[in-house]
Amino acid sequence: MVLFLSMFVPAANGLCTVMHRVFAVWRRYFTAALLLACVAALQSCYLPEQFTADLQLSRNGDYHFSYKGQLRHAALAKDLMDGKVTPADEKQRAATILNDLERDVAFGPSTYAGRGVFNVSYDRTGNIMQEKSFNFVRRNSRILQMMYHERSQTVEVRGSSVPAQYLDTLTAMGYVPNGTITVHTNVHVRRENASSRKTVEDETTLNWTIQKLGEPALILILG
Repeated sequence: MVLFLSMFVPAANGLCTVMHRVFAVWRRYFTAALLLACVAALQSCYLPEQFTADLQLSRNGDYHFSYKGQLRHAALAKDLMDGKVTPADEKQRAATILNDLERDVAFGPSTYAGRGVFNVSYDRTGNIMQEKSFNFVRRNSRILQMMYHERSQTVEVRGSSVPAQYLDTLTAMGYVPNGTITVHTNVHVRRENASSRKTVEDETTLNWTIQKLGEPALILILG
């Protein structure tokens, strides 16, 4: 029995060593994959800037969303800051981004203001109970998301927040969101984190003032 145990312990130690090495390799690959995911997210990311956004939502699900202000394309702005873009490349990339934005007919005519920043207007109407979800700017670059949960018969509105790993980069860019989001609704408010809230008769108006990075993301649950 003693001999059996003395033979087993070295084998167990060897197994632990192998597992430790496997875990170390897996952790390196996982970290690399996470970094690649972060880079990919930055590549497709639009950031709101100097803006006003307005959402009107009725009990029957009808909504009207508008946005006026600027959108900064994070990847272009970062490359410009790093000196990786020639004037000709900047012009070409800006044209490509404008075409990308204007694929959505809700965008009005947009212009490039320089520094990776675009002047835009956006106006969309729909019914969230029929559509189930709505994303601005789009699914892979959400600034505002609205979802209808049929089971609970609630509408959830969420704003995006900047991941902590991007804060230093965006600060170096001089990026400041500096915007306001206003929601008008006659639907019962279950949960919210608005900067201010006012109810007159059966309509509630909620305001979010977004002036710096790192602030809590907008959340609103209605129903």
